[in-house]
Amino acid sequence: MRMSATKLVGVLAIGGALLASTACGPIDTITGSGKKNTACKNIESELRSFSTSSGGSSTSPQRFSDTAAKIRSEGQSAGGDVEVAATKFAQDLDDTAATLRRLNSGNLGGGTPNFTEMQQHGNELGKACGYTGIRLGG
Repeated sequence: MRMSATKLVGVLAIGGALLASTACGPIDTITGSGKKNTACKNIESELRSFSTSSGGSSTSPQRFSDTAAKIRSEGQSAGGDVEVAATKFAQDLDDTAATLRRLNSGNLGGGTPNFTEMQQHGNELGKACGYTGIRLGG
């Protein structure tokens, strides 16, 4: 039971990360500063890497924490609305990491991350990066 709960949280969170990675969409159409463009490209690249990780590493709590730190850092480089949105999404990934750590230690209490908020924050990050055609789901 513990393993399937851990995998479930990981799969749901990866879905949120995938949403955000597609939310940054066609970065080349962004208007704005070079720092913003670079940060958005780096965030997109990090999320794509995160979502395509092989093996079980993508559901490890440390992988979520590392990805959150990179997204937060890129957001700080961009500043403005990208920083605000990146910080929110990074916190969602940190919350997922904390949940996975609890589950891995056998603690099934404490709830789960708010995947609705993660999806919303992924959308906000996409909009901040200049993508206007966000689609949810298939």
